[in-house]
Amino acid sequence: MKILKFFSTSLIATFVDLLLYILLISILSPVLSHFISATFGMIINFLLQRKWVFNATRGIKISFFLSLLFSIGGIFLGGLMIYLLVMLTFFAQNPIYAKITVMGIVFIYNYQTKKIAFGDQ
Repeated sequence: MKILKFFSTSLIATFVDLLLYILLISILSPVLSHFISATFGMIINFLLQRKWVFNATRGIKISFFLSLLFSIGGIFLGGLMIYLLVMLTFFAQNPIYAKITVMGIVFIYNYQTKKIAFGDQ
């Protein structure tokens, strides 16, 4: 049940991220729009997961720092995995499959690391 809640909160945060990006892109550069929207998405994800997904036993500052650290780690982990996968012929010809594969792996990584961040063992 907890993983379904995690998935749901992640979907909400992703929707906010994308919607804000679409709104900002008309007045800001794509890169700046991305950083602003991704930051809001990450914060919303953190708040939703802290309240509805995990039984937080850590303070909010420590939880947020660890969550941020793990989120950045997940972004870099995903980038590295896509880089490595597209070296294989199948994924080089079908990069969307590389992205989908990585999304599944990083989802599991994020779920496990957020449990640590919130102290929810």
